[in-house]
Order: sequence, then structure tokens, then C-alpha cells
Amino acid sequence: MRSRLLPWLTVLPMAAAAVCCAPSVEDNPPEPPDPDERFFGAEPCPAPPEGVAIEESAAFTAGGAPRPLLVLMGGGPEVDSAAIRFAEAAQGGDLLVLRATGSTSSYTSWFAEELALEPRPGAVATVLIEDPGAGADDAVLCRVARADALWLAGGDQRDYLLGWPAALHQSFARAIARGVAVGGTSAGAMSLSEHAFDAAFDSVDSANAMAAPLDDVVSLSPSPLAAPALAGFLVDTHFDARARLGRLVTFLARAAHDGTSVTGLGLDEETALVIADGRVEVSGAADAWLVSLDEAPLLAEGVALDALAHVAPLSRQSAWPPLVGAEAPGARAFVVVDGVAQ
Repeated sequence: MRSRLLPWLTVLPMAAAAVCCAPSVEDNPPEPPDPDERFFGAEPCPAPPEGVAIEESAAFTAGGAPRPLLVLMGGGPEVDSAAIRFAEAAQGGDLLVLRATGSTSSYTSWFAEELALEPRPGAVATVLIEDPGAGADDAVLCRVARADALWLAGGDQRDYLLGWPAALHQSFARAIARGVAVGGTSAGAMSLSEHAFDAAFDSVDSANAMAAPLDDVVSLSPSPLAAPALAGFLVDTHFDARARLGRLVTFLARAAHDGTSVTGLGLDEETALVIADGRVEVSGAADAWLVSLDEAPLLAEGVALDALAHVAPLSRQSAWPPLVGAEAPGARAFVVVDGVAQ
């Protein structure tokens, strides 16, 4: 009897081990479906609902092959040369402008007809989201999913960062992950940095920011629209015209106080930068500025800012990410004592 059972006693543990150790479906779960896949067919994107206005030169289609790059502008007049590089990066695909206020025609005609482009986009559209909740409508999400270049217009970054629904933020992020060209001006450029001044409690100037760096109005948050090239950066615009160096240093100090180390990137008006393939190029009427703290200041309620920072012109560099701090070409010190720039 014993001799007959021994083979089974030997085989059963081995079989059990094989069952135990065999890969299961749970070990290799299937890739989740792409939420945008339903927009990749041939049928046209839906018409806009109430609360969304769309002007487009032609119907958006799926299946483009864009060239990834990032374009930022500091507000005021756009820089045509940088806009041309942005639009041509769509490589004949579709270009979409998103905005919360303003015109549906100005950017559409500019990109579709006025700029000297080769190749010209297959279609250009401006989507004006007047009702934030309507940003989750398929009319908007379909065009974002099919876009080969995405542009955020100026306005109020609070609309983009805090007003738009999660479905639109997620669609925008998926488009970036697919490699579309991305750009923005003014509030749109600010919204593309990893960390952003979200203006949740209104805007703030340098004097008031430096006087009370822990005030609620100095409100920062991670951006749901962030471009990967701006990881570790916080962008400010209208930089020289509105004397925003002091407030950007305050933003960096507040971020450090909250546990996040970031570098500031200040963009002057009528100035653009293009980031692609590990290179950066500044063009236009003025410059872009790299701003970094020498060390994290100690902040306290009711106490004005004391800080030491370095400021350097980005135009002196061509590699991205750039050198920052005292080592950056052309760097100069910027000192704040008791809330006043020295």
C-alpha cells in the first residue's frame, strides 16, 4: 500500500507548487482602455453644447503625427517666429486653441490664414469655454483628443486650473503624453508649469506678496495642465512690465515653506521661448529670466519676507534644463529685507 502511494505523494506537492507559482491574469492585467479611443474614428466631433462656442476652419480628424515641443509667451503681442514653430509642429495636423474668455475668431484666423506656415494645419479651431462645466462635453474632449497642437490663450489662470473640470484636465494631460505640441501665452503659459500661482484669491503684486508671503492670496498649487519640460518650474508672465520679480521670489519662498523646491521662470511681454529636443531658444522683444533661491527663507505669519535669490537671463543659455542660481551665465543677486527689495 505504501509503495503505491509514494508516487502520488511526490507528484501532488509538485503540482501544487506549479499551480501556486504559475502567472495569473491578475499578475499581468490588461492595459486599461484609452478613454479617448472613442474619438479616433472617422465620425465628426459633436457640435458644441450651450456654454461652449467653437469656431473652426475645418473638421478635426484623428491620426496626426505631431512633433513634440513647448512654446511659452509672456503676454502682450505674440512672437510670430515662435508661433510659426508651434503651428508647424502639428505637421499638417489639427491645431486647437482653448480659452475661457475672449474671441473665437482671432487665433483661428491667425493660425489658419495669417501666419506663413509650411505645412499649414489641416484644421484650426478655437474652443471658448464660457461655462466651466461644459468643458467636460464630448464636443470639447473630442477636439482635444484629435489635436496635434494645443494652445492655451491668455486670460485668468484660475479659470484653467481651478474652474475647468477634471475630465478636460485629464484629456489635456493625455494629449501631452501622446506627444502633441503645446503652448500658451500669459495665463496660459503660467498654467503649463508644474507648479502655478493659481490666483484662487485674486492676483497679487510684488509689494503685497513680499509683505505677507503666508497670506492666502499667495496661493500655489500643482498644475493639472503641466508640460513635462517644466517639471520643477513655476512660470510668471508680464514679468518686467508689471515688476513681478518680487512676487516670483515670494512664490518660490512660499513653495519651499510648503515643502516644494521650484525654480522660477519669468517671461517678459512680447517674448517667447521654444523648448524642444533638450534645447531652448528665446526670441522677441525682451528676455526670459531664471529665478532661484539661495536657500529656503523662514516664513512666519505676519512677518514680511527676507530672502536672497539669483536672477539670470535665459537667453544666455541654449541647453534645457538650464543652469540656475549663481552659476548661471549673467546671474545677479536679488535681496529682499523685511518685505522690501534692496
